[in-house]
Amino acid sequence: MNLYRKLVLVLAALLLASCASARLQDDIGVSMEVMESIYAEQKEEMGLVLLDARWARQWGCGRFENAQLISFSFDRFPFSGKPDHAPHDITVGTTRVLSVQPTFESYALLVPPGKYALSNFRIKVAASVSQVGYWVANRSDLIQGEKVIGGSFEVAAGEVIYIGNFALDCQDAPTLWRYHPTGKDAFESQLDDYRAKYPFIDLGKVKFRLFETDQIGYPYELQ
Repeated sequence: MNLYRKLVLVLAALLLASCASARLQDDIGVSMEVMESIYAEQKEEMGLVLLDARWARQWGCGRFENAQLISFSFDRFPFSGKPDHAPHDITVGTTRVLSVQPTFESYALLVPPGKYALSNFRIKVAASVSQVGYWVANRSDLIQGEKVIGGSFEVAAGEVIYIGNFALDCQDAPTLWRYHPTGKDAFESQLDDYRAKYPFIDLGKVKFRLFETDQIGYPYELQ
């Protein structure tokens, strides 16, 4: 069963009973964004990962009244059989579920070099005001042994890479999706957002290296 098919089945189950958890979004453990002092000291030994995320609710998402991306996480190889409840190596998320602007937010994360796989994502779904639940794709759904189901990216020491824009896709059922700017001009425009938020980062050698996946995005090479 592929990831999308499994997602549809779990979302259908959510409609049968309310399974909202008011504590879910409080337990994300969001990774720290890069700081100027740490970047200056560690930029040669660590990798810098750039990505965007969109947290706003999307209305009419699949057959739900609305849905909202809450968080997504990555684990570094080797995985060593960590259980679903163990902390993830990288987590990008929001603790805001109301009054979130419908725009992408830029993030720059300084991480140890290596290969990382998608290991979790959380989506809040609502069939109505009274029917609210969460779909959580766990580590065991997205990584099976050393097999990566959701996708991965790799960063080397001293590299600066851009891996994509993460948001909901609502065509059939709410799911995490990796988007990207199309064309060099659009990519340069997005880099301006990183320059504005992180003026201390050197983006002169940034590499367009999308999160690789055949489940939540399409292949694309910058021309």
